[in-house]
Amino acid sequence: MTTTVGFLSLPTELICHILILLNPRDISRCAMTCNIFWLAVRNSVYIQYKLEIYAQGLISTGTAAMDSTGVSSKTLCSLKKLASLWRSDFHATTTFETVVTAASCGTNLTLSRTWSIGVEDFFTTFNPLQDLMVVCSEPDHCVTVTDAEQDYHVCWVEFRLASSQRPHPSAECTSLECKHTFDAPGDYRAALSPLAICGDHVFILYYIEVANCCHSERVPGMFIQVINWRKGYVNSHSLCHLDICKLDLFYPVDEQKFVIIGPDSIYLYTLQGLNGSPQCRIIYHLPKILRVHLSLYNSQVKVHGHPSLHGKAARPEPMPSYVPSLESQIMVLESASKAGKAILVIDMAIFSDMALRSDMLVDIPWSDWGPQYACYFPHHKSYHISVFGSKMAYALPKDHIPNPGQRLQPLSNKGYFYVHIWDFNKRVIARSESVNDPDSSDLRICKPGQMIDSFGKDMFSNRAYIATVCRTPFPTAGSRIFLEQDRLTVTWTRHRDISIQVISPIQTDVGLDITE
Repeated sequence: MTTTVGFLSLPTELICHILILLNPRDISRCAMTCNIFWLAVRNSVYIQYKLEIYAQGLISTGTAAMDSTGVSSKTLCSLKKLASLWRSDFHATTTFETVVTAASCGTNLTLSRTWSIGVEDFFTTFNPLQDLMVVCSEPDHCVTVTDAEQDYHVCWVEFRLASSQRPHPSAECTSLECKHTFDAPGDYRAALSPLAICGDHVFILYYIEVANCCHSERVPGMFIQVINWRKGYVNSHSLCHLDICKLDLFYPVDEQKFVIIGPDSIYLYTLQGLNGSPQCRIIYHLPKILRVHLSLYNSQVKVHGHPSLHGKAARPEPMPSYVPSLESQIMVLESASKAGKAILVIDMAIFSDMALRSDMLVDIPWSDWGPQYACYFPHHKSYHISVFGSKMAYALPKDHIPNPGQRLQPLSNKGYFYVHIWDFNKRVIARSESVNDPDSSDLRICKPGQMIDSFGKDMFSNRAYIATVCRTPFPTAGSRIFLEQDRLTVTWTRHRDISIQVISPIQTDVGLDITE
């Protein structure tokens, strides 16, 4: 008599061996089907490495030697070197140091980041990977509308080489005019957000005000200019489901998606159709207690995210060796209000294509995403933040990791700070918990601490993160920090001079055996 054995009845080792033969997307889909697959994927070091290689954008070449997992040794070694960069505490090892003036920092080709140059009556934004400088004129103080069916001028946008200020050769045209169609005759003016560059697209979020001599009255609704600077066209769109928001709470996820932080929700939009009309796809609702703590419209709120690495690079030398996917990125909301100073670390996986399963608008309550994808930390506005991928560089007054919920003293302009690197990559942590000792001195795994609501349920994720500290203190006055894949840049602004120090962590030797 033949006995039939179900697939789920197979030994876990055999299930893992079968799953690892699939591509990363199919592995992720299988992991969502049942608890057996989920545990097998999570506890397999081999599968976690394969998923991480895909998420970090490390693509194997066809001629490279593959092992039994379908991963080349070179790719695996690159991933392990990348993961080992910020795994243990380190002292500052300076690899580059200089002082530039504000007038020349935009043309220094040795830097991988370009700082804005103040230009009167203009907004400027830079993308160093594409050697792109976008200049936007200030909108007219008053636009008199006589015909509501006509388009009226909002601003001019120019595209230049950041290194020389000349017209950018990859742009279809040197400048474009942004226009808006008003609903009724009258006197109006536009309020524009800072420019946001993501690949071939430039985004300008704005709203319209009625221009009265005594006071300004906002016209209901939010609008966006979507500019394709390479192909040379611009379209103006209204944003549905959003009546009001702060102009600086806009973040481009990629060239086809962006999010806006509203008064009580996070809105995810995708560009649809030939004209790139934005469609609101998902609304992630925030809880009442979080709205009080963040106080989005009664405090200084900033959005910190991964720098744009999309588009064709005009200068290849600053291009990192990988472009992490949304599954290996975080976004940080920073708030300083009277009700409470805090940061909210959000896993960008909620904005990936996997989340866009329906063409209809989806409302997701906080209980369905917050406790799984958002971490909450006490904060002070003097603590500087920089985000790259799944890591957050955090300037704190002490060189030890804060206890869960601990509030630290603000940074003093006459004192010093220490740079902490927090990594929220769940696959790296899963591998560490499977292979290494979490209590070892070279790997510090922390948790933010639990916050319980009135019903006894978790308000935020208590997900683990890896914490390291640069033991070298830096002067606080005029300082800023910028985190990148394999280095940390610290700048100090003094009058018109900018001091720049580039620091790299000490890299450990990494073998090719993934079971080490």
